[in-house]
Amino acid sequence: MKLYMAPLQSYTTSFYRQAHALTYTKMDKYFTPFFEDADTDIGTLEKHPELLSSLNENLSVVPQVATNSSEFLVNFSKKVSQLGYHEINLNMGCPFPMLVKRKKGGGLLAQPEMTEQLLDNFFSKTTDTKLSLKIRLGVDDPKQGQTIVKLANQFPIKELIIHPRLVTQKYSGEVNWDEFETFCLLSKHPIIANGDINSPEDANYIAKRFPHVKGLMLGRGLLTKPCLSDEIINDSKETNKLFLLHDNYYKLITNYHKDWNQAFNFLHTFWHYPLQANQELKRYLRKLKKHNKPDLYQKWLTQLKYIIE
Repeated sequence: MKLYMAPLQSYTTSFYRQAHALTYTKMDKYFTPFFEDADTDIGTLEKHPELLSSLNENLSVVPQVATNSSEFLVNFSKKVSQLGYHEINLNMGCPFPMLVKRKKGGGLLAQPEMTEQLLDNFFSKTTDTKLSLKIRLGVDDPKQGQTIVKLANQFPIKELIIHPRLVTQKYSGEVNWDEFETFCLLSKHPIIANGDINSPEDANYIAKRFPHVKGLMLGRGLLTKPCLSDEIINDSKETNKLFLLHDNYYKLITNYHKDWNQAFNFLHTFWHYPLQANQELKRYLRKLKKHNKPDLYQKWLTQLKYIIE
């Protein structure tokens, strides 16, 4: 099956995507963290680090948007098409409360009329950019998501990426693969599975239970264990290349951000998920805040290598 890197705000940045592709087998698609209409100046997108060609070289990158504005969606798609991106993804699953309250992200799942108008306007005015949807089961009821899937069947959607949780669950509780199956049966579009894929065993379970599913989108499981994609591709345990990934990431970050404080913010974020495995590593992550100078960071890194290796 195809493998995609999920969009996680502040984590799967262009620097991380490029570093991961340099370290491991390239994935089929890489999705950017979402662009929100309220915070995005379309006129300056060519300068945005998420879309710079130099930081997305040789990767299949899909810009994601969180909006309920058909005008923004169309204008965004036209602009990124000029930059060489011929597919965008509409975020209909983000559970961030402020986004949901504004009827964006996961909030759109409870707005079928608004969603239909959004899609109708997009496909009537856009011909050279493909659109995929990333959805959840619903805001608080799977019937909401089922309505959206039926609605999406009326349009030439590229593919449907389904995270089988409700928006109200955020990232807690079990994913509902039974309900996921219902959504698959309703949809006329290719399906990508997303949510709690943390091991090759999880991937194999989905592949065997849902043989019609075209691919997997890896998120927190991949950030926690970056070699997960290679383990799934090769169906075997892979050599841990975490520090090689870090070195590639470090070079990209420090080449782009000459200000150390800015670079350090990215480095701190890099270590958040990999150091969640046990309490000792979590304590060590907390110590990183006090190692916010280049020499102190290198000292911290040397000690971490000793602990992990």
